[in-house]
Amino acid sequence: MLFALICWALWGMALSLEPETMQLLQHRLALEGPQEQRLKAAEPINWLHFPKAGTSFLNAIIHLPGVCPLAVNLTIGEQSLGPCFLQIWTDVMCSQLCDQEKFRCKSDLHMPHQPIDDYWAEKGTFMGFFRDPDQRILSGYHDDMDNFASVNFRDVLHMYEVEPLEQISNCTMEEGAPKIPILEFAESWKGGMTYQLVVEHPTTQTLDPDRKAMTHTDAEKAARRVRDGFAFVGIAEEWSLSICLFHKMFGGSCQQSDFADTRPSATGKSAHVAYNTSELMGWHDDIDDVVYAAALDMFRTNLMLFNVSHSTCQECYSRGGVDLMLTAF
Repeated sequence: MLFALICWALWGMALSLEPETMQLLQHRLALEGPQEQRLKAAEPINWLHFPKAGTSFLNAIIHLPGVCPLAVNLTIGEQSLGPCFLQIWTDVMCSQLCDQEKFRCKSDLHMPHQPIDDYWAEKGTFMGFFRDPDQRILSGYHDDMDNFASVNFRDVLHMYEVEPLEQISNCTMEEGAPKIPILEFAESWKGGMTYQLVVEHPTTQTLDPDRKAMTHTDAEKAARRVRDGFAFVGIAEEWSLSICLFHKMFGGSCQQSDFADTRPSATGKSAHVAYNTSELMGWHDDIDDVVYAAALDMFRTNLMLFNVSHSTCQECYSRGGVDLMLTAF
């Protein structure tokens, strides 16, 4: 009753506000309402999947109440579907198992790691995990199975454009191939998160080494979209807290699959264990750094707003089979 009265009073005040201010107020009301209300406001969920920044988050999304009713007992990953699991999920299974009014199934074959389609139409429905830009790039370089750094990667991407179904059965064809120098790879991935946030209707793929370079102006625009357009922002380096926050905001119980690494870069590696950035010899992705800073700010704000901490997340961690000390991180 009290919440309804507050909403009514705030709505009356909002009638005299500018349209942009009203949108921000409505977004805040959605965040502060019940879990079901927040989830409904974010539907159909648009998962913005940055390379090497939280493929495992897919399981948390599809197990939300009512989102993918026929996938409640399915864990998407290499163990269940093989190394090409993401392509199999997006192009074969998603539309069959999910309610597409609640979750947007996007093909991963013609445009892997798709940028935003139409920001203004989809604003408020985006969810995604963000990762330290230099760590994301190092993770991509050392991913030997996908081998994004292969000397032949351009040719592979172009082949997939002509024969997209090849990705379902042959997505690891470059495993073991020689790699380009690390700084050349870093430059080709620089600003990748920014690219996915601002380049709508792209003519080149996110992973294409020849895609358009991003500027600081692009990064500032991308950061605004993170702050204003995302229903949920997770941080790969704070995976456990992010998952706990996700369920606190949108409901559902924490599960073991929420904490499983479905696509590790190398044995024993995860976003909790940092790569040695000395490999980059002082090089730094100063474009995506702007985006990551905005994501961190959103994440920390929501931790406070929803009273999420390691001490308040112990029940979630227990359900997920996570043995995390209160002093961790």
